[in-house]
Amino acid sequence: MSSEARFRIEAKERVAALWIDNPPRNLLRLSMVSELPGLVEALEKDDAIRAVVVSGAGPAHFSAGVDMEEWSRLAPKEAQEAMRRGQDALWAFEHLTKPTIAALAGVVRGAGAELALACDVRIADESAVFSHPEVDLGWMPSHGGTARLSRLVGRSKALEILLAGKEVKALDALRLGIVDHLCAPDQAFEQASALADVFARKPRASVKAVKRVLTEGDEKPYRNRFLLESQHAVQLLWSDDYKAAMERLRERRPK
Repeated sequence: MSSEARFRIEAKERVAALWIDNPPRNLLRLSMVSELPGLVEALEKDDAIRAVVVSGAGPAHFSAGVDMEEWSRLAPKEAQEAMRRGQDALWAFEHLTKPTIAALAGVVRGAGAELALACDVRIADESAVFSHPEVDLGWMPSHGGTARLSRLVGRSKALEILLAGKEVKALDALRLGIVDHLCAPDQAFEQASALADVFARKPRASVKAVKRVLTEGDEKPYRNRFLLESQHAVQLLWSDDYKAAMERLRERRPK
């Protein structure tokens, strides 16, 4: 395995591309998972970046999951700590206040699928194949995948996917709600970037508020989500973007 395996960020105007750069299979090495929270913090603090596209470097795979050669050398206590770091890393990524879009092609497997599930929107090309093969190794998803998959497809479908360890092809993933859009081969990154650009051009304060309400609302009882929504909506009434928009409306009214 290359010692240079890493996540790589490329920014273009308002949109950053976060590449899983460990070809050919884009395995997620332990060092990469440990690196992710720092990258999330940097993306959060960079005011020039308004949206993020996540994709796999190279033409064949998004990510085939963790590097099992590394994991096989870990003692149980070390593996437990690595799982905690993985969960914390994807939690931080999920709570980034900028929209995240996964551009998916080829193999989307194990922890790679868990990273995709932590994104806000998933766009897959026709070659994408999702799988959680951990059960066949006497293991299970360990980076938040059980919770996120169940939230998307429901408990019974999640249980079937995880216990059968079966592959879910792109069209079936679309039908199940695992992905949001399906596109022609080699078009996922282009379509994800176009949608990210749409998000990036919207007022930052509004986008941040909507993202926080949706993400944090999933963690609260249903009735409490209304209070969370109103709290953020009220704050926006004093934002420069809101004031400017209201002024434009007033100017367009007939005299």
